[in-house]
Amino acid sequence: METREHKISPSEVLKITNILRSLGLNPSFMGTKLINKSIQYIIKNDIEFITLEKIYSYLYYEYGFNIHSIRNNINYALSNRNKNLSTKNFEKVFGYEYYEKNFEPKLFIEEVSNLIKRIS
Repeated sequence: METREHKISPSEVLKITNILRSLGLNPSFMGTKLINKSIQYIIKNDIEFITLEKIYSYLYYEYGFNIHSIRNNINYALSNRNKNLSTKNFEKVFGYEYYEKNFEPKLFIEEVSNLIKRIS
């Protein structure tokens, strides 16, 4: 399957960062940065079917973090987010009612990636 290469613009990076921040993720956490890089990777390569293994492998090869560390950092960023912000801004960001399961790594990365693709 051929993937189309898409250049990530600075405005798209800013959109991703702002969405993550508005959903209560701390931009200084390593896990938030890894989530941001994951979303950029998905958009850049126009990946339709996302697997955490593929994303974690990319992060491993690109940045040298081990898979266990990547998983832990992403889980930490999602579970230690500002829950008041994520509840308050969820519907504004996604367009549907707050759903806690959206903050599981695969679903979260997938949903934000799809959102960025739609608004870009």
